[in-house]
Amino acid sequence: MHYPMLKFFPANAKPDHMGVAVSKGKNVEEIRSTIIEILKKEHMEGRGASWPNITPYRNSDIKNLWKYVPKSVKFIILIFEDIDSFVGTEVILDLHQIDGVQFRSVLNQNEAVSKLMGVSTFPSLVVVESDMTTFPLTVSDKTRESFRKSIKTFLKSRHIIVPKEELPKSPEDHKTMDIAALLSLMAAEEENKKRLDIKQMGDVVFYVDLVKTVSYSLKHEVPSYKLISGQAFTALKDYVNVLVKYLPFSRQTVKVLDSFKNAIYKHTNEIRGEKVLEYLNMLDDGPEFVFSLHDWIGCKGSKPQFRGYPCGLWTLFHTLTVNAVIQNKQLDSLEVLHAVLGYVTYFFGCEDCSKHFQEMAAKSMHEVSSPQDGVLWLWRAHNEANKRLSGDRTEDPYHVKIQFPSHETCPTCRNKDDSWNVDEVMNHLKQMYGKQNISDMGFKKENIPSDVESVLVEQFVVNEVEKKRLGWNFNIFDISLCVLLYALSATILILVCIKFVMRRGYRKKMYIHDILGRV
Repeated sequence: MHYPMLKFFPANAKPDHMGVAVSKGKNVEEIRSTIIEILKKEHMEGRGASWPNITPYRNSDIKNLWKYVPKSVKFIILIFEDIDSFVGTEVILDLHQIDGVQFRSVLNQNEAVSKLMGVSTFPSLVVVESDMTTFPLTVSDKTRESFRKSIKTFLKSRHIIVPKEELPKSPEDHKTMDIAALLSLMAAEEENKKRLDIKQMGDVVFYVDLVKTVSYSLKHEVPSYKLISGQAFTALKDYVNVLVKYLPFSRQTVKVLDSFKNAIYKHTNEIRGEKVLEYLNMLDDGPEFVFSLHDWIGCKGSKPQFRGYPCGLWTLFHTLTVNAVIQNKQLDSLEVLHAVLGYVTYFFGCEDCSKHFQEMAAKSMHEVSSPQDGVLWLWRAHNEANKRLSGDRTEDPYHVKIQFPSHETCPTCRNKDDSWNVDEVMNHLKQMYGKQNISDMGFKKENIPSDVESVLVEQFVVNEVEKKRLGWNFNIFDISLCVLLYALSATILILVCIKFVMRRGYRKKMYIHDILGRV
């Protein structure tokens, strides 16, 4: 399965029906036309009885036009059009919910009805009343919008209710916002703040993104194929093998992946996609799911359609190539790249992305002679993809495609003439994708590898010390303690003041000898 992909599922399709792929077309109009043709075919084959009737009227007269039409219908509007036109069907689908009227399309091939109605130009509109009276409707031009407008004007003149087309309103259109809208706005502001904070962290790899990418690839993309065999099966085994060998995952996660690998390897030539998912779900069935789906962090886009899984794949692939070099266990210099290429070729859903990656691989991957070369080859391929997609409609405006790494994150990665300093680039990639730079933000502590966790704790302590050295660093306990001390001090001062006031107001008790003197 590739994406973007359109699939059509026939009416009353069985649960195991995988759908029929629909040609994407070059634009919305082509996609709409293709879908209309499919719906017409379904209707003519007896399916979709509850749908609006979009099959052309084929009788040579209009005697049977009102047959089976409900009594509530006052008019039938015929839309005459060429055989390769879709205006009629589009208008029928647009307006079919209006009560009191029915629509039928008539092709120019039906010369008898066209002549009967006096139609010589296509497309055209003709109204047929229940007493078989007919008259044409004029349209300003031959577009779908003009036809809709002409029909609506006519229906309103005959006192037929035409529902208004209401566009969704934004919160700004209302003078007051309800609680749900306010909470939504607050959540959006919080999300924006979080995105900015993450962006300021620089080149950081998040453990969550790696786990989510592996989970999506094995639980969604691979099982989407009914049968995995031949080179695709080899690609699956190679992919799982490098995941087990080189990803800096927790012992629990690696154990699940290793068991999954063994289950896959027991199959000799092929495996069903549903079996792959069954194995993984069965193995990942403990109290803490290893591959539970967290939200993206570093790969989170400003909108759902941006970044996400494609970003996660690049992160995963870079992490694999870099850690293969660091671990120094790679006997074959192309082991990781071949596994990456196999996965992208057979399982990555983005068809265009897969095609471009295969083209880059065919052009220069054979020049890789060492694991270090593999790291740099993938880096160059990534930059080439960024260059190609810069300014594309799929680009996230908050994460524009650049030549990586940027001047800010790695000032030494470029020479004075702005050419790449490959040695510094290599050091930067090792630093970025090595296990010491993997952040556990958003992930449960018990799922982090112990060696990665120790590095993260050390970095956290250093950061905290630096923060306290540079300025204020209050937490909620510190603030609470300050408030308590302030209140206590204020109470003591008030009590002291009261004591002084009482002493000044004290009068010594008078005795008789104080007046007459002592005898």
